Amino acid sequence: MPCSDVTELIQVELDEQDNLKTYRFIKKTCGQGVGHETLLHDVLGGMRVDDILAINPGDFAQINPVDSSIEEFLTLKHLVAVQSVLEVLTGKISGTANDMCAVSGITFDCNITRIDARISVDLVTERIKSCGGCKACGKTRKKSQPVLFN
Repeated sequence: MPCSDVTELIQVELDEQDNLKTYRFIKKTCGQGVGHETLLHDVLGGMRVDDILAINPGDFAQINPVDSSIEEFLTLKHLVAVQSVLEVLTGKISGTANDMCAVSGITFDCNITRIDARISVDLVTERIKSCGGCKACGKTRKKSQPVLFN
């Protein structure tokens, strides 16, 4: 029986130069990764906070193509989640319970900044324009065309 709680948790770690050290994006109830829990680590790892925040999701999808629409959605979901945490850290959004990213804690330990947050699945999905070519809207997405944000 599938779980009805689809809350997702993210933990982001930055080094002393504000570079992304690592992150984990998991489901709250079972602790399993959202896709792979560190799906974008090879791409985002080592990048500065400002550089991650400057990434345009549409450009990111074109530069980092994947094989399926599910992988594309997960890739964008991870990017949005990481960017949301960093937006809270930099003061661009508040990070309260009603926000897409609700921060539960920020800690500093041994030159590592760790941010723990809850990600609202519904609000993330609203930011990602999903189009699988079902033709319900009268438009179709070409296979090579990325899913873009609203």
